[in-house]
Amino acid sequence: MYYKAISILITIFFVSNSYSQPSQEEINQSREFFNKGVQYGVNNEFQKSLEAFNNAIEINPIYAKAFLYRGLTKTELHDYKDAIKDFTITIELDPGYSDQAHYFRGLAKYKKSDYEAAIRDFSIAIRLNPDFVSFFQRGKAYLKLKEYGRALQDFDISYRLNPEFQDIHLYRGQALYYVGQYQSAIEDLDIAKQLMPDNPEAYYYSGLTRIAMQNSYVAIEDLDKCIEMNPNYGEAYLARARAKKNTGNHQAAHADEEKAKTLLAKAETDDKTVTLTTKDDPAEHETSSETLDIAKFFSSDTRTKPSAVKDVEKDIATVEDKVEVEAEPELIKEKPAAPETTAVEKKAPDITQLSSGFYNKMLNNTYPKGFGVQVASYSNTDNLQNLVNAYEEQFEKPVFINVNHLNGQKIYRIIIGQFNNRDEAESFRDNLRQNHFSDCFLIVFERLH
Repeated sequence: MYYKAISILITIFFVSNSYSQPSQEEINQSREFFNKGVQYGVNNEFQKSLEAFNNAIEINPIYAKAFLYRGLTKTELHDYKDAIKDFTITIELDPGYSDQAHYFRGLAKYKKSDYEAAIRDFSIAIRLNPDFVSFFQRGKAYLKLKEYGRALQDFDISYRLNPEFQDIHLYRGQALYYVGQYQSAIEDLDIAKQLMPDNPEAYYYSGLTRIAMQNSYVAIEDLDKCIEMNPNYGEAYLARARAKKNTGNHQAAHADEEKAKTLLAKAETDDKTVTLTTKDDPAEHETSSETLDIAKFFSSDTRTKPSAVKDVEKDIATVEDKVEVEAEPELIKEKPAAPETTAVEKKAPDITQLSSGFYNKMLNNTYPKGFGVQVASYSNTDNLQNLVNAYEEQFEKPVFINVNHLNGQKIYRIIIGQFNNRDEAESFRDNLRQNHFSDCFLIVFERLH
C-alpha cells in the first residue's frame, strides 16, 4: 500500500508542471531519516531500517538513493517483489545509480527464481560497470538455467577480475562437473573445501565428481562430511548411496536411499508451504554468496561511486509534463538496443553542453521521424550515455536522447526505437510495459523537434 501511494505521488509529479522541489529543510530532514536507516542496516536492524527509509521517502518521494537502500532492506527481509519495485524506481529517478540498481534488482529476481530476468539485469549492470560480482552473479543464474558454458565464461571473467573471491571455486567447480571436466572441477572444489570448510556444497559436489571419476571411497568421505554439516541434505544421501553401491556395500546404500526418500518428500512438502532454508535443488543451499550482506554494503557503500553519484539535494529528478502524444501517460523505466560501437568516441561532445534537440548514443545531432517509445526522463547525466548504450544492446533498436528545457532546467529524455508504423510502435511499447517499463509511452518525433 505504501508503494502504491508513492507511485501515485510520482505519477502526479510527472503530469504536473506546478510541482515544486523539496525545500532545503525537507531535504535535510529526509537525509536524517536516511542516515538512521543506514545505521540500522549496519546493525542488522532491518525492520527499523525499513521504517527510517519509508520516512525519508515520504518527505522526499524522489530521493533515488533512499529507494535503492530501501530495496536492499526489503531484499534482506525477503520481500523481493517490493524490492524490485524500489530498484526500478531508483533507475527511473537517477541514471547515476543504474549499475547498482540493475545489479541488486537482478539479485532480487534471482531470489525469486526468475533467472532469465535476473540475467538481463546483470547484463545491463555489467555493461554499465563490469565488476567481478556482476559476472559472478550472472554466472550463477546461467548455472541455474543449465547453461554451463556461459556460466563458466562468467566465472572465469569474475576470477580474473578478483582472484581473491572465494566463492568462485565452489560455483565454477559445479559448472565444470556438469560439463564433464572432472579433474578441473576437483581442483576448484578442493580449493573451495579449504577456503569454506563449513560449506556442505563444496563436499557434495566434490563427492559427485569423485563418483564420476570412479573414486567412490573418497567420494563417501566427502559426502559423510556434507551430511554431517547438513543432516537434511537429501541429495547427499542419494549420492552416497551410489558411491556405496560402487563399493559393494548394498545394505548401507539401501539405508541411504530410504533416508533420501524421506528427506526429499519432506523438502517437497516444505517448499509448498514456502520455506527459505534447505531446498530440493543442491545448488540452492545457502552459502555465503547467496545472502546479501547488507550491513557490509551499508557500512562500506562498496558499489556506490561517490564522485559520480549525487547527494540528497542532487537526487532530485526532473519533474516533467508526461503527456503522451496521441496516447495515454504514465511513469518511467529503462532499457537498450544496438547499432554502431558501444563506447563513446574520444572526441564526443560533453553531454551537459548539448543544446535542445535529438542525439544518438554518440551524441551526434539527429532528426528521427515517426514514432518512438519514451522510457525515462532525467536531469542528472551521470551514467546516462552508458545506459543508452546498454538499452541499444538489449533491444537492438536505436536509442535517442532528447534534450529539452522545463521550468528553466535541462532535461534528458530517453526514447527507444524509430517506427514508421504506429501499430509496430504500440506493439513495442506494450512489450516494454511487460518488462519493467509499465509507464513508458508513445511519442511522435516530429512534435518534439
